[in-house]
Amino acid sequence: MAFHPALPLLAVGTGRYDGGYFFEGELLLLHLETSGTRSPIEHEIGRQVLELEWVDEHALRISMAPPDDWQHKQARVEGHVAVVHRDNWASVLARSLTGRDLAGPRLPASRPDGRETARQMLVEVTEA
Repeated sequence: MAFHPALPLLAVGTGRYDGGYFFEGELLLLHLETSGTRSPIEHEIGRQVLELEWVDEHALRISMAPPDDWQHKQARVEGHVAVVHRDNWASVLARSLTGRDLAGPRLPASRPDGRETARQMLVEVTEA
């Protein structure tokens, strides 16, 4: 999860390996004032999101697992990093991030278990 630096917006990444071929998941954009949620990745099974970081108010760095492990032995230890730029992230439409937006170099990518960090972040937000 990553809070937008200027907007009431939370980016949430999810995902898992399906055990046979695909790394499924999604990127969710949650508007913290309206509770509206959008899933901007256009592909129907999405991408497993490994890490998110706002570079600034217009750019989100997304680390993702490869789409699948077809003929790729390193798929479980590598990923792609893309920096996606949008003028206004609050107005990004559902299914508007294409494969071209999410293209990036393949790099070593760990698969951290972020559940406890996410729980703690949510506790801190709800107590504030």
